[in-house]
Amino acid sequence: MDLDYDGLSPEIIEKIVQEKNIRFIRYLYVDLDNVIRGRVSSAKNIDIDLRGGLTLPMIMQSGFSIVELAVSGSMYGPQGEVILIPDISTFKILPYVDSTAAMIVEQYIGDSPHDVDPRPRLRGYLKSLGYEFKVGIEPEFYIFKKDLRREIELYERHRCFSTEGMNAIHSILNEVVNALEQQGIDVEHYYPEYGPGQHELSLKPTAPIRAADNFIYFRETLRGVLGKYGLYASFMPKPSETLPGSGLHIHISMWKDGTNLFYSDWDKYLLSNEAYYFIGGVLKHLKEIIAFTASSVNSYKRLRPSSLASAYTCYGPGNREAAIRIVRPAKGKEKQFVRLEMKFVDATANPYLAIGSIIAAGIDGIVKKIDPGEPCLDNPSNYSEEVREKKGWYRYPETLLEAIKELDRSNIMREVWGDTLVSEYVKLKKFQWDQYHSIVTDWEKKMFLDAY
Repeated sequence: MDLDYDGLSPEIIEKIVQEKNIRFIRYLYVDLDNVIRGRVSSAKNIDIDLRGGLTLPMIMQSGFSIVELAVSGSMYGPQGEVILIPDISTFKILPYVDSTAAMIVEQYIGDSPHDVDPRPRLRGYLKSLGYEFKVGIEPEFYIFKKDLRREIELYERHRCFSTEGMNAIHSILNEVVNALEQQGIDVEHYYPEYGPGQHELSLKPTAPIRAADNFIYFRETLRGVLGKYGLYASFMPKPSETLPGSGLHIHISMWKDGTNLFYSDWDKYLLSNEAYYFIGGVLKHLKEIIAFTASSVNSYKRLRPSSLASAYTCYGPGNREAAIRIVRPAKGKEKQFVRLEMKFVDATANPYLAIGSIIAAGIDGIVKKIDPGEPCLDNPSNYSEEVREKKGWYRYPETLLEAIKELDRSNIMREVWGDTLVSEYVKLKKFQWDQYHSIVTDWEKKMFLDAY
């Protein structure tokens, strides 16, 4: 029986845990490298954990990297702890593991949020705006067979949008969607995607922080279910030079008093002035925020021209080569479903940072009435560089190193996230770049070993 996750309180959670024979509680957080981490506590301790929190080394949020090494130069070291405070509204019973529930936590030092935890900072920023946002997330991923050698072996192969892909994973899809629904998370659409073995599930739009939370639970659920079949899901942006990349498309609309502020009936694309200014702000700041939205060295192998992933700072109706796609809404539902799709995001991004940075850039566009220029109605790669420059369609940063240099200089991102978070994030990503850049690849050996 599905639980009603609205109106939770510590007392209700404690009662559910007892009635459902829950033995373990996972307290989850997402670090700045977007690795889902956490602690597991006995359900017997839930009264203490809910009210007093759990401890965690201070370094774990920003000073501990995806390669499981401490980041050189981080201001955080072995000394110091934070308190993990559970957000009880995120309580879920996990259907894919026995006797286990989970909650997402925020990190505090005393009564103040940890400077490098973006979730509480995003919550405060959103409250200051006076608007509501609906955010829908469309994750793309591949399903691979588990291989301890880390060789890529697809679970199945299909053609884009084909029924063979639907049939191949139907039983798995059914189990995943059932598990998500039991956690109060709704799936709107499913597609067998462009790549063989690649799939996409779109999550129902909701408030920004809830959307990010739901994506975390989605990742955990998908991998939890697939693990029982000897499979795993990879959201890696570019898992192979021969496979299409995987993005994390983010759909955004802005609301006030029940009205979609992005909608207008006078515009041929049904967009309001606020929507155009929002686009203008995102495009103006895209080079600064892309280090948050495409946050790995691998991300920039996906964001290449003519790859349906977007590579230039332009927008257009139905244009999948543009940074921002104007989505055609369902007929008769235009007022509710007019929205903008952000194409320059992938699943290596911390979702709180990605969503918050896009909103902040868009709000800056609204405040300053930034004109986004003319829409791009074609592949921007078809134009000369001179023409693109005149139109303001600039190439994204082509490496993580370029992106973090842009972020480091960004005033607006430091205003939203604070100097400490941005500076520590830049160190973290520079550490990743240095680790990556020091590797001598097989391609280099093949090309240069005999030639020189």
